[in-house]
Amino acid sequence: MHRDPPPVEAPHGGAPGACAEAAPPATGRGAVVWLRSNHRPGIGIAGMAAALLLVVLLASRPWSRPVGLVPWLLGGGLGVAGAAGLILSSRPRIVLAGQGLRVHLAPARVEVVPLEIVECFFLGSRLEPPHPGDVRTGGDRVRTLVMRIAERAVEHAERPTLPLWGAWQEGSVTFDGRWCEPLSIDLVRRLNRDLTTAKRAAAARGGT
Repeated sequence: MHRDPPPVEAPHGGAPGACAEAAPPATGRGAVVWLRSNHRPGIGIAGMAAALLLVVLLASRPWSRPVGLVPWLLGGGLGVAGAAGLILSSRPRIVLAGQGLRVHLAPARVEVVPLEIVECFFLGSRLEPPHPGDVRTGGDRVRTLVMRIAERAVEHAERPTLPLWGAWQEGSVTFDGRWCEPLSIDLVRRLNRDLTTAKRAAAARGGT
């Protein structure tokens, strides 16, 4: 049975928008970033790695005396961790490439979703459990972005993800708002508008 896409959630009680809006009939060629990542966690990881690396260097003083293998391995590991944090945080979450969307929700995986099976985008939220020792009765509510995949596309219904970044289950691709660019009603409207534009462009190319 066909299911209608849910309405876009409006922040702070605002009026919800439509799941897809009218858009210009053309789109550019090549890869286009639709949803950027949040660079701050990666910068934080790189900063902590750099600070620990400095501590290791000051403690071992390799410039003034021979040191064993362990300090070199530790220093190299910290350098790799810092570089990895910067690289992973700089990779966009959604990229339009040709007639598909490249979705990055795991460090070593990039999934390609055909445009024709993407129904819409909308805002959501989930309750983050409180940290151990937190005396509050409830956790923090985290805003999310959901990309809805058509029910008929069962082969794209689920994919493994890094839970910190989001989830991919039952045809819903959920992006954690803390690990991507700030989520807003305007962003969702832009995504749905770009989706409509890209689908029209793909249909026009297919009909020629």
